[in-house]
Amino acid sequence: MSSPTLTVAVLGAGLLADRIAERIGARADLEVTARLSTSQAPPEAVNCVVYVPAFAEIAAQTPNTVLPRLLRDGHDVISTAPLDGHVPPAELLDACRTGNSTFHATGAFQATIPARLIRSLTEVTRGIRRVELIEELDLPATGVYPWDTQCDTGIGSADAAAATAGAAAVDGYYAAGLRVLDDAVFQSAAGIAASPSRTVDVVTNGSGTVQKVIVDRDLGPGLSYRSVWTTATADRAPLRYQLVTTTDTAKGTANVRFRFTDGLHPADHLTCVNVVEAVRPVHEHGPGIAHRDLSMTHLVSDNRLST
Repeated sequence: MSSPTLTVAVLGAGLLADRIAERIGARADLEVTARLSTSQAPPEAVNCVVYVPAFAEIAAQTPNTVLPRLLRDGHDVISTAPLDGHVPPAELLDACRTGNSTFHATGAFQATIPARLIRSLTEVTRGIRRVELIEELDLPATGVYPWDTQCDTGIGSADAAAATAGAAAVDGYYAAGLRVLDDAVFQSAAGIAASPSRTVDVVTNGSGTVQKVIVDRDLGPGLSYRSVWTTATADRAPLRYQLVTTTDTAKGTANVRFRFTDGLHPADHLTCVNVVEAVRPVHEHGPGIAHRDLSMTHLVSDNRLST
């Protein structure tokens, strides 16, 4: 029988960590008992820890040390850091065994939404041989998670190298989404282990200031994911997706647009929703590593990280 109220500690600096704490506190079945920096240890009695590392921490691979420590100490953990390219799965699983704890492995990011859309589509569409995704993300000056500012993506600066670094820091999010789609659409065991290819095209104006960043990621010949990042404007939705599916006989296109919710950029809103909704299922899940099946509403064991 589940506890009527779960206690939660939120670790991390930045506005998104504050918004996540606010939304957890607004739930009748959840209670924020600690709001801490990454360097602080959460209370022993807390039921679940939400870890929201900043962009600089992700780029420096700080989650490699923080996550195993939290899990070994016996805390169930939901992290917004990308799993791929950071902590080795075997190390996380060993930490879960030591602490008898559970880790939510997906990393909350807006990229999970098109993955969920496509996976749902494949349940009613047969014979798909290619999937193309185009994400258009308009960034305010304050950026969206995990970038602390727009300049973390290179946009608005004269530093083209920052654009490449900004794209590399979020590779794990997109790689995880592509692998989910590869399994859903093509049932390809090869895609689980493969690393997607990535190319970055930086568009500058006459003075050398970065105006747009275009990132192309491919996982084999059947899956492509293009991200187009630019400056926000008032006349369009700040987060847009186009999905193109190709079969032997036809090609289909779907468009999805997300707008601000409660003054929050839709990318950050989706991150908040993914985290808050996962708190109770993760705590009630058995010890080990879990992920949210993107076409379902419950948690299942991740077969890539099974015991």
